[in-house]
Amino acid sequence: MTLIDLGDVAEPAERPGAGPVNFLRAARLTLAALSVVGLLALTSSAAPAPSLVRPLWTADFRPGDAMALDAATVYLDRTAPVGPREVTAYDLRTGAVKWSTPAGVRMSDRGVRKAGDVLLVPTEASGGAGTTALDAATGDLLWRLNGVAAPSVGSDDVVLAETDKSGATTGLRLVGLRDGRQVWKRATAPAEQWITLAEGGRPTSILTVTSSGETTVYGYADGAERQHARIPWNGVYASTLFPAGPYPVVVRTASAQTVATIYDSADLRPLWRSDETVGYVTGCGSLICVAGASGVTAREPATGRVLWQRPDAHFVWDLGGGRMLLSAVANLASATTALVDAATGVTIGHSFGGQQAFSADRAGSLLLLRGAGTSPDRTVLHRLDLTTGRQTPLGAVERFDEQDCQGTGGFLLCPRGETLTVAAVG
Repeated sequence: MTLIDLGDVAEPAERPGAGPVNFLRAARLTLAALSVVGLLALTSSAAPAPSLVRPLWTADFRPGDAMALDAATVYLDRTAPVGPREVTAYDLRTGAVKWSTPAGVRMSDRGVRKAGDVLLVPTEASGGAGTTALDAATGDLLWRLNGVAAPSVGSDDVVLAETDKSGATTGLRLVGLRDGRQVWKRATAPAEQWITLAEGGRPTSILTVTSSGETTVYGYADGAERQHARIPWNGVYASTLFPAGPYPVVVRTASAQTVATIYDSADLRPLWRSDETVGYVTGCGSLICVAGASGVTAREPATGRVLWQRPDAHFVWDLGGGRMLLSAVANLASATTALVDAATGVTIGHSFGGQQAFSADRAGSLLLLRGAGTSPDRTVLHRLDLTTGRQTPLGAVERFDEQDCQGTGGFLLCPRGETLTVAAVG
């Protein structure tokens, strides 16, 4: 289950004004918040019955600590004031410690991540950043290698990216997720960004791009170089790279203009580019969404053909599983947000006031959070069904910082001060 913070809705949401919107600035702020909980507002201000939200247990959890979740366990990646950093697994229902393992020195603000039945822990290694892999069930050490880990969806492998002191990627290798066995390894020209491309839900190739636009495609299975070309990249305010299935998307921003170019990974020729000044470009399900002053347009990745348009929306959040949220404006105080079918752009259920979501899982629902309006010391919870759009009141709990909360099926986890509170929901 994924969370959305609904904010305080004591007053009804106003309609957005007609003045100009700085889409580029708003999009940067929005996308930067995709890893945390955003704000939505419900049209009803009545607090639901509290019986469906029940606090279970607490644990030490300081600012800077991190967590990963699955259906039954929370994994806390913590650095104690005195002593070594540890990763500890707790049973979500009881708070019982399943195991605790020293994890080494963390190299960045990235925390533990779960990939299948393995925990990938970023650690210090000889020469720079490394990764430690732990068995999620037991905490046993599986392997420890140099490089920053990037697991691929639908694969039992993980790509490790070795970096230099400037942060550029200078080498890639593919290893087994559980055994760390090296499948292939190769040096690369110092890459500013890299992505994994997939087809049919399976990784097929890796693309790297340097600061000067030198772009190389490597086979995912063998690391062999498949294609090389130079593409437009530098000389602009910012450049970003993301995959849309098997197609790499390059988004270049200069001044107030953002242009996306979609390439064929087989020969790196451009297939199409956005033909309008846009606020930002992002993946939306299997499509590419272009958001700007004229609304949100969903295009087919291979051809750029328009499949649907929503002139009433300007901001997009892909929830996965064929669902999206569309919002009229990025202003937290006044927006109309709709749950939408990613393939058709059709609204599911009723629109609701508010603004933002963070990246969703595929559990079938979102947990919506808001202030209680007349009770500022309480947070009200609703569940949004991603199939029907139905909103179900769940209850209320003591007010917390909703932006740091996370959820999984039937549980809500929220830090407060230096304590993590776990509650049963629904």
